[in-house]
Amino acid sequence: MFKRLACVIFTSILLTATLPAAIVSGCHPVSASQSWEPIEIVSVLGPVGPVNPGGPGVEITLKNVAVEPVVSLTATLELNRSFDFTFNASPSNPLQPNTSTSDRLFLIGAGFSSDVSYPLTINATFRNGANFFYTKLVQIVRPRPNIWGLTLVAAICALFPPYVVILGVPAIIFFYLSRSNLQALLVWQMISRFNAHPLG
Repeated sequence: MFKRLACVIFTSILLTATLPAAIVSGCHPVSASQSWEPIEIVSVLGPVGPVNPGGPGVEITLKNVAVEPVVSLTATLELNRSFDFTFNASPSNPLQPNTSTSDRLFLIGAGFSSDVSYPLTINATFRNGANFFYTKLVQIVRPRPNIWGLTLVAAICALFPPYVVILGVPAIIFFYLSRSNLQALLVWQMISRFNAHPLG
């Protein structure tokens, strides 16, 4: 009987000592292993429009591939300095599983190359209190231009008289460039070339 009582007391002491430790450790950030990363990097695009003379625009898209909603989500892109992207995920508006979200930021005073990999640190907090952070190397990919404007220009040239082409094509090209990422790409290519070969 005494042996059984001692066993019960020992078990109670062990549970009392380990339970608070387990609760506290569950509140600490956890570095995600390479085998499972709860936030997927869908794309990192740049430069994207509209044009900002202070620096190129970059758009990052992330996806929640976990089973728990995300209530806080940020990503830090390391170039010549750190740039913090804050995504639309909050306790009142969580990012649900299998759902993507994007954030666009102008990298003031920075530049990048499409053939260089840059560190991107993901920091995600889930509704159950779990927090994951990890760093991945990413390449900033040039976005594919939207070809609908060029298709429309070709159709006008083929179907309408010359005076319609002369009046309509410049307006379509201007509208197309102002609404697409191609404008940003062209402008930042010119700026990069000027910086590499300044006048004088």
